[in-house]
Amino acid sequence: MRTSLTICWLVMALAVPVVAQQTSVTGVRPLVFGTVFPGVPSSVLRTDPLNSGQFDLKAHPGGTASLTFLLPAVMTGPAGATLPLVFGGNDAGFSASQSIGSQVAFDPRTSYLATFVGNRASVFLGGTANPSAGQRAGNYTGTITLTVVFF
Repeated sequence: MRTSLTICWLVMALAVPVVAQQTSVTGVRPLVFGTVFPGVPSSVLRTDPLNSGQFDLKAHPGGTASLTFLLPAVMTGPAGATLPLVFGGNDAGFSASQSIGSQVAFDPRTSYLATFVGNRASVFLGGTANPSAGQRAGNYTGTITLTVVFF
C-alpha cells in the first residue's frame, strides 16, 4: 500500500515594524515528503534542494530578525486520518547568502535570531513523517507558519 503525502504550501504570518518598509518574506518552496510507505519513516533534510521548505527574506544589511515556526504535530488526510510529524534540533537552517549549501542549523521548535550580512537571506526546513503500519493511503497536508519580526 502506498501513502502519498504532500505538505501544503507553507503559510507565513509576518510581523513587520512600520520603519521596516524594505523588508519582505516570500515562500519559495513547500516542504514535501513525496510518496511514503506505511510503517516507514520518511525524512527530508533541510539541505534537500527539491523537497525542503524554503523562504526568502529581504531586510536591511546588518539587520536582525527573529524567526519563529509554528509546526504541526500531524498532517491530515482522507476521512480525518492523521500522519505524525517530527521536527528535530537541526531541521531548520538560515543562510545569509541564500545558499542551501551554507546554512547555520537551528532548532525550528524554538525562536532563532538571524543576522543579515547583505539584504537577502533564506530559511530552509526539513522534518520527518512517521506513518503507522496501518496508515490510510491518500494525500496528507499540514500548515507550517513562519513568523518573522525584523529589527
